[in-house]
Amino acid sequence: MLTSVFGISIKYEAWNQQDSLPVYIAGSYDFYTAYIGNKRCMILIPIEELATLPALKKQITKIQQIDNVPVVFGLAAISNYRRKSLIENNIPFITDKQVFLPFIGTMLTDEKEPLKQIEKFVYSTQQLFLFYLYSKKKRLYISEAGKVLPFTAMTLTRAVRQLEATDLFLVAKDGVNKFIESKYNRYELLEKSKVYLSTPVRRTGYIDKTQITENMVFAGEIAEDMKKFLSEIADETVDFKSLGIRGTDKQKMTDLLYQCYGLKENT
Repeated sequence: MLTSVFGISIKYEAWNQQDSLPVYIAGSYDFYTAYIGNKRCMILIPIEELATLPALKKQITKIQQIDNVPVVFGLAAISNYRRKSLIENNIPFITDKQVFLPFIGTMLTDEKEPLKQIEKFVYSTQQLFLFYLYSKKKRLYISEAGKVLPFTAMTLTRAVRQLEATDLFLVAKDGVNKFIESKYNRYELLEKSKVYLSTPVRRTGYIDKTQITENMVFAGEIAEDMKKFLSEIADETVDFKSLGIRGTDKQKMTDLLYQCYGLKENT
């Protein structure tokens, strides 16, 4: 964090009122009280990617209801688009190279956002990657992908940045048209990209309980539990009296199992 700005020293203190904030805000930042000369403000260091502009505005409002001082976002770097957006909405921010503090002063310069290390492609990036892979073209123009893929220009720009961050692609312009080009042949590209790809196959799905019918097949875990329970009944290791079952009333046993797993009401 900066220790001075415009020749004025910055002093930091812990801000300990996070418990008064919604969890999604309290868990998204590191909070500091900052004194810039005789001006007191709050500096928020994002833990994750910075939220959208409408979300930031709501967060600032909630924070200032607790501590009514300027809220400043401390960022590692900032894109030109994000900078323009924050300035137009009078939202203070500081980076290592830029300062926008309307209550003190402003110093702006051009800087490039550092490429972030990634673990997995987001959905749009994976779609762009597969589009490139199946196109069999060495050079793919983003405008061409934009005509086929259902993403906005901004989403495609983020996808291109994520591909670039893998160091598997060259990203450049041909005039005003941006393109991506693999550094490897198709086979090598696929092999090196596997660590970033997510399988489209899902092992678990969810539906509302109201949609469950008696004709549905039990999932593996439930079926296994029922098999175990029925086995215990056969071995007479179940205390029927404690379950309200007398004798060998199979219907009651069945109804009990259904009731336990929320499949239908006990009749």
